[in-house]
Amino acid sequence: MIEVVWNILRHNNRFLLAQRSIHDCAGGTWVFPGGKRDPEDRTIIDAARRELNEEVGIEGTQFEQLCSMHLDKYHVQVFYCNKWHGNPKPACSDIIGVGWFTLAEMYALGKSIAPFMNNSLMYLAYLIQHYDHHPNEWRQRLGECDENG
Repeated sequence: MIEVVWNILRHNNRFLLAQRSIHDCAGGTWVFPGGKRDPEDRTIIDAARRELNEEVGIEGTQFEQLCSMHLDKYHVQVFYCNKWHGNPKPACSDIIGVGWFTLAEMYALGKSIAPFMNNSLMYLAYLIQHYDHHPNEWRQRLGECDENG
């Protein structure tokens, strides 16, 4: 099983998506910033922090795990990045665009959103709304992961 992280960032009720390069396996589609855990990542939080910086140039400082899922051969851990520094921009050759989207706009992307992400979008929307209304429950159940991982 390959460990993968997705980072969810929200600003003014819009969510950050990155557009993958045409030469990538998810070529040209929009995804949450993230990727595979590398051997040098001490923790999965280290992987989330590194991927966020490598792909969109953002320094994440506070992450909370929303969920984990199994998609084909991948074990995906989804993090909600509550605090960050910087302005998102394509920061590597794998990313050709970044943008902020509402949930409705993400649904409207249709086939322009990566199929593996599209299949879990409704579930993630539910988790985000539940998190908004019950943040203390998330903190009690999952604990906060801060800068120290």
